[in-house]
Amino acid sequence: MPSPAKIYLAGLIAGSILVATYEAIVYASGLEYSSALAAIWPTVFLVLLILWVMEDSKVQPATYRPFDFGFLTFLFWLPYLPYYLWHTRRSKGLLMLIGFITLFFLGSLTQWVIYAIS
Repeated sequence: MPSPAKIYLAGLIAGSILVATYEAIVYASGLEYSSALAAIWPTVFLVLLILWVMEDSKVQPATYRPFDFGFLTFLFWLPYLPYYLWHTRRSKGLLMLIGFITLFFLGSLTQWVIYAIS
């Protein structure tokens, strides 16, 4: 059975690819967005990312987890995510941060590529 952290990462990747594919098809066809998933995906992405941080921090011995760690992570996710990735993985963490940012903007990047090609 895969760990919850791996399941959250798989959800981030699969969801980003699905939404990017949908946005690319809609953009290429010249239609309007009508999917609720594409509309709420940024929020779902952030929730999955924060849940991944919470699960991943359980296996990181150097991470201090106070009793309200989950709430604080949800509240201060923007400054904490780069810090956490740097603190636990150093340069690999910065590469992961770039990967997360790329996944978040994958739909916009595919639309830009379609625009540049056509």
